[in-house]
Amino acid sequence: MQILSITSERFKVVHSEISDGSEPALRFYILVAVSTLIACFGLIANSTAVVIGAMLVAPLMTPIFGISLALVRGETQLLLKAARAEIVGVVAAVSMGVVLGSLLGDIEPTPEMLSRTRPNLFDLLVAVLAGFAGAFALINEKISPALPGVAIATAIVPPLANSGLCLALGEVQGGIGSFLLFFANFLSILVVASGTFILSGMAKQVGAKVEHSDYIRRFTLPIVAFVLIAAFLGHSLVQIYEERWLDKTIRDTLTEATSQIPTTYLGSVHHYVEADTVHVITRVHSPAFLTPTQVTIIQNQLSERIGRPADLLVHCVLSNNISALGSVKNVVIRKLDGTYVKSSDNETLNTIASTEQIIREHFAVDYSLDLIRVEPLKINQRKLMLAHVYGVREITPKEIGVLQTRIRETTGESDIELLFSNLKKTLNNERGTMRYGWFMGNQGTPENFKRTQHVRADLESAFAGDDAYELININATLLDDKLHFLLEIVGPEVYPHQNVEALESKLAKKYSEKIKIYAWSRIEVVNGSEGPISLTEFHQSFSERQKENLPEEMKMIIEASSR
Repeated sequence: MQILSITSERFKVVHSEISDGSEPALRFYILVAVSTLIACFGLIANSTAVVIGAMLVAPLMTPIFGISLALVRGETQLLLKAARAEIVGVVAAVSMGVVLGSLLGDIEPTPEMLSRTRPNLFDLLVAVLAGFAGAFALINEKISPALPGVAIATAIVPPLANSGLCLALGEVQGGIGSFLLFFANFLSILVVASGTFILSGMAKQVGAKVEHSDYIRRFTLPIVAFVLIAAFLGHSLVQIYEERWLDKTIRDTLTEATSQIPTTYLGSVHHYVEADTVHVITRVHSPAFLTPTQVTIIQNQLSERIGRPADLLVHCVLSNNISALGSVKNVVIRKLDGTYVKSSDNETLNTIASTEQIIREHFAVDYSLDLIRVEPLKINQRKLMLAHVYGVREITPKEIGVLQTRIRETTGESDIELLFSNLKKTLNNERGTMRYGWFMGNQGTPENFKRTQHVRADLESAFAGDDAYELININATLLDDKLHFLLEIVGPEVYPHQNVEALESKLAKKYSEKIKIYAWSRIEVVNGSEGPISLTEFHQSFSERQKENLPEEMKMIIEASSR
């Protein structure tokens, strides 16, 4: 082949360069040490640029060319010299990786390290092409500047450094995989470079005479090893393909399943195979915990898709979607071009998004209620939207009617029925429970609080000697230039309105302000041999007496339930 032919002058230059570069001298091992250290730090820091720098400095590719040329020409001295340089250099690189990894201690595996622990057939094909490119660049002086690129492609030192780091971490399998990557590169360059040198006529230069039987004898072992490792890496590639198919199938199935659950997003997904069962651990962001029934349904879908038993564990992270006032957005998906699109192919999710936003905007007016989540229910062909809310008051039927009308108009679904599930919360201070609608608001100045404090003292005194009724809480507000007091009273029956009038009359004689009293009667009385006692006082009494003797089991239950 004319394009691969080499002149006698060029052969002498190439032979000299390969022979000098394969010399196991001090300069060679210094470069091995430096390139290995650079590669180790690049792998640990997960820096591709640093790893590439190590490839450029590494001198181990030239002795491989030396071994190839020696086998082609039958030069025993060059073969021994190049083989010695390569073997000692390989041992030195792996050893330095082990020593550095041991000195640094507990190293966190990085993607740069992990990518070199499982070689496959693609790595072998890259090495084959790089071997040809390197040998071709040596033969043709016009393209010899491409050799640094070949050094980057072959990646001789980084796998050796990674092998040493893995062994230092106790990851023997990863160390073997990294060394296997180096060995595959070594064999590929050796075999392909040898073939290129033969085709270029380098075996015939300077009087060398080689018979076909000599080629067979010299290259039988490298070729057999190359075929075996190619078969092994081919099998590894099939395994990697199967793993990627399994990972993609699992992720696609989970994504499809979680997309049907309102405001739920799939996070991380991990899996491992044990005794033919695929164990899947995933993180899901959702406004509510998934139920065991939901997890079982998804697990069955996984088993059906992958064709083997699946065991699913879902780690739920509570989250929700919040849009600005007047904005209604559903799930957004990022495309490969970096843009985002709204998912509008699921009518149920769109309806939920609109329902949530309308309810949140309504609650934003008075801050008394918060929406937790909205979930769709289908009962007897009815479209129900169950809204779970949390706040200091209950939502009124009138409000529900207004919201339901807005939701129907926005979504265009006139048969939607809105339901609410209320979770109550209370606000308390030193004066008792703070009831919604009984805040001082802008009137809550120190002077006004002082005005109400005197009236509170008189009200508490009025109930001090009353054995039938107990005043447990007082709420006050200033409205229309009048002080309003809501008294929460526990007793055997409704607090008489005559008593309320008497209290108002008594306070009117003492204070110049207009005072209005409201009595909230709560019939919560416990009767015992000592006489009637309010339920609140009864609980408080037993709670105080049991503090010292609270069973350890009960303490654990209380602590666990509050998490």
